[in-house]
Amino acid sequence: MGKSKAENTFKFQSFTERIAGVNIDVIHKIRHHDDTPDETSTYFCEALQKWSELNCTEHFTNFRKEISDQVQTFAQLVHHKEEIIAALKTHLAIPDSLALGPLLNLLVQLARDLQTDFYCYFHDFFDLLLNLLSKNAQDPELLEQIFSALSYIFKFLWRYLVRDIKDVYQYFSTLLRKNNREYIVNFAAESFAYLMRKVKNHGELFDFLFLTLEESPETAEGVGRLLFEMVKGVQKQFHSCTQKLRHPESKCSFC
Repeated sequence: MGKSKAENTFKFQSFTERIAGVNIDVIHKIRHHDDTPDETSTYFCEALQKWSELNCTEHFTNFRKEISDQVQTFAQLVHHKEEIIAALKTHLAIPDSLALGPLLNLLVQLARDLQTDFYCYFHDFFDLLLNLLSKNAQDPELLEQIFSALSYIFKFLWRYLVRDIKDVYQYFSTLLRKNNREYIVNFAAESFAYLMRKVKNHGELFDFLFLTLEESPETAEGVGRLLFEMVKGVQKQFHSCTQKLRHPESKCSFC
């Protein structure tokens, strides 16, 4: 009995650790906007072929039948992105789906292929993944897959997320509320701190964060964790962004 309980316990892996994994496996392969796309294949199509062999469930087969003729080339993927996005939303929302793992991976590959064209759908999928987190809080394997998908998508889209940092925070802050599980708050704080370090005007951002506390005091502990994660570095040192925050010309009252 004790062994079974230990095996079913979710072990939190930090966002920093996940991003480090993304660096090794993905970042050098990311297609940039000025790259010439490979007209014969896409990351999404390659993943679809792989999962078609590995997952033969009715759930995945139904999804594949809906979109398989629309993803053979990058041009097709862009042209049919609305249909593919709609299909992913529909099938990720199916209760007790046996295809959630493959679908989450395909979501990542779609963000990897489309990048700037995917960004406008980020909020929708963020809400969808939050819903999956709440419904599958007792499933360690699925929690791992959801966190991993979010980490990859953050890595691909951070430039666009930073550009709209205040809007992103407004819906991201739901994860910082004290009624969430600790590992969800930790993941939210680490992942948003990853974006905050890349913001140019930290003083303006901190003023905004502190203003939101007046409207949402239930996020106070989460915001405290967020600020801690922002300045925390490796080996008990401050992160390199702290030097900029402590600069005499910085308007950041936090430092």
